[in-house]
Amino acid sequence: MDNKAIARVFEEMADILDIQGADFFRVNAYRKAALTVEGLAQDLRKAVETSPGSLPKIPGIGKALEEKIVELIQTGKCKEHEDLKKSFPEGLLEMLKLRGVGPKKVKLFFYNLKISTLADLKKAAQQQKLRELEGMGPKSEEDILKALEEYAKFSSKRHLINEALGEAERYIEHMKKCKYVDKIQYAGSLRRWQETIGDIDVLVTVKDPSKSAKTVMSHFLVYDEVLNVVAEGETKSTVVLESGIDVDLRVLEDSEFGAALHYFTGNKSHNIKIRDLAKKKGLKISEYGVFKGDKKIAGKTEDEIFESIGLPFIIPELRKNDGEIEYAQKHKKFPRFIELKDIKGDIHSHSTYSDGECSIEEMADAFIARGYEYFAVTDHSSVVGVTRGMGTKDIKKQWKEIDKLNEKLKGKIKIFKGCEVDILKDGSLDFPDEILKELKVVIISAHLYARLPSDQQTKRLISAIENPYSRILGHPTGRLLNRRGEMEFDMEKVIDACVANDVCLEINSHPMRLDLTDKYVRTAKYKGAKFVINTDAHNTNNPGFMKFGVGIARRGWLEPKDIVNTLPLKKFDSAF
Repeated sequence: MDNKAIARVFEEMADILDIQGADFFRVNAYRKAALTVEGLAQDLRKAVETSPGSLPKIPGIGKALEEKIVELIQTGKCKEHEDLKKSFPEGLLEMLKLRGVGPKKVKLFFYNLKISTLADLKKAAQQQKLRELEGMGPKSEEDILKALEEYAKFSSKRHLINEALGEAERYIEHMKKCKYVDKIQYAGSLRRWQETIGDIDVLVTVKDPSKSAKTVMSHFLVYDEVLNVVAEGETKSTVVLESGIDVDLRVLEDSEFGAALHYFTGNKSHNIKIRDLAKKKGLKISEYGVFKGDKKIAGKTEDEIFESIGLPFIIPELRKNDGEIEYAQKHKKFPRFIELKDIKGDIHSHSTYSDGECSIEEMADAFIARGYEYFAVTDHSSVVGVTRGMGTKDIKKQWKEIDKLNEKLKGKIKIFKGCEVDILKDGSLDFPDEILKELKVVIISAHLYARLPSDQQTKRLISAIENPYSRILGHPTGRLLNRRGEMEFDMEKVIDACVANDVCLEINSHPMRLDLTDKYVRTAKYKGAKFVINTDAHNTNNPGFMKFGVGIARRGWLEPKDIVNTLPLKKFDSAF
């Protein structure tokens, strides 16, 4: 059982206990443990293998939780979790995935109307039974029906990119232990850094294929996380992992590797266009190479594939037939797109002053370890009750702490004062101007009122953008991948307002958000918008999410000059 699966167990235990009315501190201990474990860069399975029965010290994980983690890794189950589930309807947990539905509402529905499934909930709402419950009404009932519709539309069997990448990297590490493996690389939508992944394609070349291919394939099939072998062959096999992700392995000759990597990376539309272009030049392109008649003229590397048809190298993120081929034909060269190494700071992070798990100093140490020159502490304002946001007294106390830390950490990193300020229903902000004017980084975010009509939502967002102290529009669409869709508003008008008011658009790197989408990023770029790529970090492991935001930026054709937090400290401080 990997970190993600362990985190899911702890989150489920917290949900069950919360619905059952357990002590807040017990519930919160499991929620925090889930966030901590999911955010760890270290694979806890390896830690237990190295030192059976114990774990290294993990902040926030006490002895009791440590024992449960070891139990989960060694047996795949936790007795307390199993006991909790025995008398608990499974459908109640699924209700928590609905927008606007938390443990209190689930408890209300279950104990008053015996609702235990989504189907029961839909039926009760349609029969107008929910509006009679305490704290509910016709509008709440209508919101539940919309949430059910949204969940049915956006829930998916596709996997978040961080989950798929973790699985791919661990599988590749396993494969490299086979001495016959030469080159190995994941391809497909994962290599294009698409937000969600259907399955994982892994390509491998082997030394002396006629003798070693079978051994390599056997090594692929005996991986510990394999739940089921779907197909087994000499050059291709498919398995399903315990996480539910399908993985295909293809064994190739070295001379085919580049051709296969190109073929299995680009989407169908990109590949068709490349093949059509090759045909016009009297060539044939397939996963095995580039052929002129019966003669193979390229295939070992991807560069050869593009060179053979007169194109510059097209980065994997762009291979989706969205103008990249036409651009390559016209310009013969692409600009240098943003890379992870270009990022100089992260200006959206949280601490224990709101819903973060770590102190400001602990977060500073994490950003220093990544080589950043600066970061901003942007804890929530108080309107979003679930986040334990800051009031005026709290934020002023935080400023004093930041001043002291800046003295202590001088020369190592600069901490900027900021806040993620909620946009209220009328478009005003959840802090007065006298507070906002003291902040370097004001991120305006819409966490509430997501179902306003499009014109009203657009007006609301633009009003907030026009506040003279607004600096960044945070996670603009409000989507949560596999959970809920985007808010409805006129994106082009909102982008225009950001450009006119010198407000940056955020690319939020959290794998559940990845918001903005590459489509909107590209639109905004051509309208002259500026961007920031942030992680929305809530613990010291979350800064690692930055690579996912960079992937979105590359899919949206962004260059370092488009992104404000590629500026070194002095330039950022004077320009932002």
